This record gives sequence, structure tokens and C-alpha cells, in this order.
Amino acid sequence: MNAAIGRQILTLALGILALLLPGCADMPAWVPFQGARTDDLPGVVTPAAKIAQLKKLSSEAAKSDQETRHRVVGQLVTAIRSETDPLIRAEIIRTLGEYPDPAADSVLKAALGDLDADVRIAACEAWGKRGDAQAAGLLAPLLTSDVNQDVRLAATRALGKIKDQQAITALGDALTDSDPAMQYRAVLSLKEITGQDLGNNVDRWQQYVKEGHPQPAQPTSMAERLKKMF
Repeated sequence: MNAAIGRQILTLALGILALLLPGCADMPAWVPFQGARTDDLPGVVTPAAKIAQLKKLSSEAAKSDQETRHRVVGQLVTAIRSETDPLIRAEIIRTLGEYPDPAADSVLKAALGDLDADVRIAACEAWGKRGDAQAAGLLAPLLTSDVNQDVRLAATRALGKIKDQQAITALGDALTDSDPAMQYRAVLSLKEITGQDLGNNVDRWQQYVKEGHPQPAQPTSMAERLKKMF
């Protein structure tokens, strides 16, 4: 990676850290934040501006080398410890999801138990990007344990990114969920993982998960086909 790019990424991360940490309001702002300061509250940077800069930091992740990633993660980990705004916490989690690092993984694990559902959803998305066996093991329990439907759906969607038997098994269990939305999302994720298209027939997908091969579609009568049409 170009050394100049690395310095730019670190400067961006340091600027965000200065704005996110309490007690840092008097620190010099990184130049791009100056335009977001309000006339009514001099020295205050809006949450929208902070989120925009975190998104920019996410977009720079692919350009960073291992040392830069580690330093950026350290700064974000420090920032999230004292962040009270759940929308900003969620964006920090999304940003950490773009930076593979053991310290980031530790925070992403904790975020799955955050009190705010948006943060937990962001953590599900981040683990879906990780796409490994650890991610599958962390996401699978959420399909039944989380009290928020949107979080459960996010975990089901994220499992569709992970080509691992744990993910397939968990999605197979989700097919028996009493919520049709969960069943449908599980079907979509199974299609994504397996490359199979068994339609939206839950029974056929359950059979596939159990035996590892599609069950032949059962012919339907004319009366049954008409019933589905009306």
C-alpha cells in the first residue's frame, strides 16, 4: 500500500476518534469535519457528519495494510467504549466489519449483545462479511435467542453469506419457525449457500437439509393449482 494512503487513513481515523471521545471537543478538528459544524453550536459536530466520516473510513479499508488496519481498529475500539449514541455505535460496528483484526472481532462479538437492536443488526452484517465458521457459530443462536425480529432476520440473512455446515443446519432449523418471514428468509439464504433452487417449498428444503439432496417436486392436482391462484 502507498505510504501516503496509509497516512491519510490514519489521519481520518484519528480525526474521528477526536470527535467521538468525550472531552475531545476542544481538540483541533480534522479539516473535512469543519464544514459540518453548526452555527448554533460552535465546535459541535453533528452525528450525521460523524457517520459520514466513518463510512469514508470503511471505504478506505481495502487500501490499508495490516499495520494500518490494526491501528485504525485500536482507535475505533477506544471510541466505541464511551459512545452513547446507538446510531454511531452501529456505524462503528459496520466500519470494524471492514477491518479484519482480532481486536475488531472481540468488539463485534460483544455487539451481538448490545442493548440496541440496530447495533446488533450491524454486528450480524459484519459477521456475515467475515463469512467463516466462527461467524456461523455466533450467528446461529440468534435465530431463536434474540427478542427482536429484525435482528433474527438479519442473522438469518447473514448466515446466507457463510458456506458452512453450521449455517445450513441453523437455517434448516429456522424453516420450522412460526414466523413466515423467518421461513422465507431462511429459504432465500439456503438458496444462496447451496446454489439450489427448490422454490419456496419449506418441506423440500427441510428434506434437503436433512438428507443433503433435493426431494423431487410432488405433482399437484388441477384443484390444488387453482386454489393457489385464488
